[in-house]
Amino acid sequence: MKKRTVALISVLMLLLMVLTACGNNTKPSTTPQNSVAPTKAEDQPKESELKQTNVVVLYSSGSTTQNELVQRMWEERYPNVRLEIVSAGSGELQNRIIAEANNPQGDVIMGGSYAVYSALSDYLTPYVSPNVEDCIPEFRSTNDKFTAIQINVNTIMVNNQLLNELGVTVDGWESLTNPALKGKIIFADPSSSSSGREQLINMMTAMSPTGKPEDGWDFVKKYIENLDGKISSSSSAIYTGVANGEYAVGITNEEKVIEYMINGADVSPVYAKEGITLRTSYCGIIKGCKNEYNARLLVDLLTSKEYQQAAAEELYQRSVRSDVNFSLEGIPATTELVSIEYPTDWVEENSDLIKEKFQELWTSAQ
Repeated sequence: MKKRTVALISVLMLLLMVLTACGNNTKPSTTPQNSVAPTKAEDQPKESELKQTNVVVLYSSGSTTQNELVQRMWEERYPNVRLEIVSAGSGELQNRIIAEANNPQGDVIMGGSYAVYSALSDYLTPYVSPNVEDCIPEFRSTNDKFTAIQINVNTIMVNNQLLNELGVTVDGWESLTNPALKGKIIFADPSSSSSGREQLINMMTAMSPTGKPEDGWDFVKKYIENLDGKISSSSSAIYTGVANGEYAVGITNEEKVIEYMINGADVSPVYAKEGITLRTSYCGIIKGCKNEYNARLLVDLLTSKEYQQAAAEELYQRSVRSDVNFSLEGIPATTELVSIEYPTDWVEENSDLIKEKFQELWTSAQ
């Protein structure tokens, strides 16, 4: 009897060891919260397995000055590899990447919001740059298919002279519904501009009475009525229109306001007192691209301290890296801004609905 008991215990222990080994085929996650999820080895080829070529194609929705900075720094680092830049809006580039899925013509996409990259997730290939470790934790992407490269601040740009003549104070989103500003505000169409879409999401989140962005449409309706038909398919028309005195107010990215101020334009940035959804713009490697080896080098450049510091100093962009200095007189530090949480899950689930609902409200107001 004793022998049988020992034998039975031995069998049970052996069975337990087998089951434990099977359960350990999946390693436990050691990724800290807000950190970039590690790329699976089978999804990310080793660098030695990638073909080296002498060209890399960048799809960029960045400004001309940003493209020039990238071009200059790339040529300094890799003089024997040609960088070709295709410039267009992020929405257009998104559609192009999807259309070219069976024969990609680009290697890297740069610029654009979370909504754009979330929609492109199936068309991007995993890559986590070593530079991600130096990024501010809360601004790291949790998706290994795209990497944050800049902190964007939705900023209300005002023409000081026109506001003085109107006798109007602009200090936040609610102030944009002031009847005195009717027809004097310019806004980027969220249907064609990712920055316009992000600014719309910010308004809805900040002005929702419940804190849920879907309950912010009532405010958007009032805002649309005050636009009085003034909308642009181009985000660049926003800052040029305000700086040139065509409009008293526009909503744009912070760095363009700073650039115009430094160049002498009578404009100022206003940071909405109701709150700003601090967001990031990204870059990512296009799935099936022809020059993935060089594409990784380009992502590494865009996330490097050298490029990020140059972008802060020359383009007035806030860096996602913790070791980059961004300090301008009269411009608040990131920690000083009234920030509210970006509704990531809601945006993922309602990306198309946001554009459709805005278009519906816009059409009914005309």
